[in-house]
Amino acid sequence: IFNFANLCYTLINMKQEIWQKILSPNEEIKYSFTVGKRYQILGLIIGIIIGLFLFYFFKPLGIVVILMSLFYFGWYVEIANAYIFTNKRVLIYRGWINTKLISIDYKKITDIIVEESFLDKLITKTGCLAIDTAGTAFEKITLEHIENPYEIKKKLDEIREKINE
Repeated sequence: IFNFANLCYTLINMKQEIWQKILSPNEEIKYSFTVGKRYQILGLIIGIIIGLFLFYFFKPLGIVVILMSLFYFGWYVEIANAYIFTNKRVLIYRGWINTKLISIDYKKITDIIVEESFLDKLITKTGCLAIDTAGTAFEKITLEHIENPYEIKKKLDEIREKINE
């Protein structure tokens, strides 16, 4: 039986475990976020609709599409895209089995760009936050499908200002 509360608890614990193994002793999380809920829900609905359509013609394929949609949009997208701002840096954790951690010191950030396509703004109320860096292996890091990208940019600006004081 599907237990939503248990799933939420598992998601929270997984994120805490991720950050505990990454953060330095004097580092503290100032802001944490992930991919937008509306983006996840819309993807899940579209996947289920496609799965039901396929189920009508070829049951096994329909079931596979529905299960994959539930896994991907109901669980994986949130776990595989975890972002935090700490008192020292921006941390971007991507993946689940194969993972990638990107760490950007605030001093290396040159520009922060907010991008919102018409459809993202209208349908999922999400956007992208692009972080340009200098002196790192990554020229530009893009956090896609995040809710309230302008608010997140403001939060990042506030944290960077406090550190530079």
